[in-house]
Amino acid sequence: MISAALDFICREAALHLRRERLIAIATISTVAVLLLVLGAVVVLLIDVRLWTDQMSRALEVSAYFQRDFPRERAEKVAAQIAEWPAVSETEFVPKEEGWEWLKGQLASSAHLKGLENPLPDRVRVHADNPSDVPQIAKQLEELEGVKDVVPSATEAGRRGSFAQRVVQARKAVAYAGVAAGILVALAGIFIVHNTIRLALHSRWREIYIMQLIGATRFIIAAPFLLEGTIQGTLGAALACCILVPVHMYLRGLTARSAPFVFLAPDSAMLPFALLLLLTGALLGLTGSAVSIRRYMSRRPQWHG
Repeated sequence: MISAALDFICREAALHLRRERLIAIATISTVAVLLLVLGAVVVLLIDVRLWTDQMSRALEVSAYFQRDFPRERAEKVAAQIAEWPAVSETEFVPKEEGWEWLKGQLASSAHLKGLENPLPDRVRVHADNPSDVPQIAKQLEELEGVKDVVPSATEAGRRGSFAQRVVQARKAVAYAGVAAGILVALAGIFIVHNTIRLALHSRWREIYIMQLIGATRFIIAAPFLLEGTIQGTLGAALACCILVPVHMYLRGLTARSAPFVFLAPDSAMLPFALLLLLTGALLGLTGSAVSIRRYMSRRPQWHG
């Protein structure tokens, strides 16, 4: 019984697609264009989010200890900082190491030979979230033995600071992704809905006869649901065939000419393609479900 029903549903869906191939091609093409736009926006947002994550990891707060603060106590304080929930990484930098680094960065380092090391010990702190930088800086300022914090809590929390700009960029990326996804999803559902609605209207006699012989709502609606799902999936597949190779090419190009530009790795394209296929299938299924539900809410009348 179940196998016979599945065979009927698949045959009916294939027959509908073959009979109305022009409408099917138009729907698949339109869904492909929509998902191409959505996919391009999503890939761009992924790349921008990757860049903001790189900038977030580059954010750090340096706490400079007093010059006469014992090294052992400074190391213990650094170990305590590493246990803070908002801290992702810490690095204790002895003053000797900092002095060697400074001399390596200065072109006139030869003139520094023989001079006494003026630098204190310090600890470099990286935050899990850029928005936590001001709070971490404030906590560092309150620690025993800490003389200076760069940037200070006031500087990190000031509007227009680098940390605040990174936070704003991350929020903008998240909001833009949600807005783009909602708009394209609504457009896709509307297009598939209208296409299936036309198909239902053209086959109202078949639906009426099936209802007269006692066919269930599921048996009547299932071929249309499968048809919409197939159209959405094929449209998504076309979009993937364009987006994935183009992004891989651009990534290779930027890796050679602009290594400072961060693009999503090729390994991330497979999950992205699968997600886009799933999105296309859901768009087609949802559009078909909306259309068939509205159509079957009333019994079609025979017009002769």
